[in-house]
Amino acid sequence: MQDQSKDHDKYFSPKHDTYLDQKTNVLKNIPNLQSCIELEKFEEIIFQARFAEATSYISKAAAIGLKEWQEIHKICFEDIYIWAGKLRTIRIAKGNTVFAYPEAIEGEAQRIFDEINAKSNKKALTFEETAKYFADINVLHPFREGNGRTQRILFSESFSRMGVTVDYTLTSQEEMIASMVEGYKTNYAPVIKLFRKIAKEN
Repeated sequence: MQDQSKDHDKYFSPKHDTYLDQKTNVLKNIPNLQSCIELEKFEEIIFQARFAEATSYISKAAAIGLKEWQEIHKICFEDIYIWAGKLRTIRIAKGNTVFAYPEAIEGEAQRIFDEINAKSNKKALTFEETAKYFADINVLHPFREGNGRTQRILFSESFSRMGVTVDYTLTSQEEMIASMVEGYKTNYAPVIKLFRKIAKEN
């Protein structure tokens, strides 16, 4: 029986998913791990080892955008996936959430990040708006794996530049996902509520 404890196989694409090993249903990976559990553990070890480097990189970036997000992803996952830092090429969805089509990722990312950076430069970006943008950016899901973890690094810096520290350990994965589902439906109240719970002013 195939090991399906990780959610790699729960993403779906209308087309053949070339990122998956069709025999094991595990994402193809550099160390050639054949079990989702083994891959999940290895991912966590490498991610934690590279976390400080990724955080340092984005803290020095002049602006926050898709290019910076890609670099964070590359730093965190280049020892695991050959496509680390590269935008996905297939369409994916999870549950009732359909993520941005590959051909729309760059355009939508530029539109949203341009708004964020323009407001940030004018010191006009509010806490509530940043929380909403988090949900909007989540719909991009630009990578085949590692979206949430790298997005949190990206937005931790965005909040930091507003004088706010975000502690994601104060929420659960389930609560985060539930709020993102609501944000997908443009109901941002749960998203803002979640970030008020996990954020504090410096």
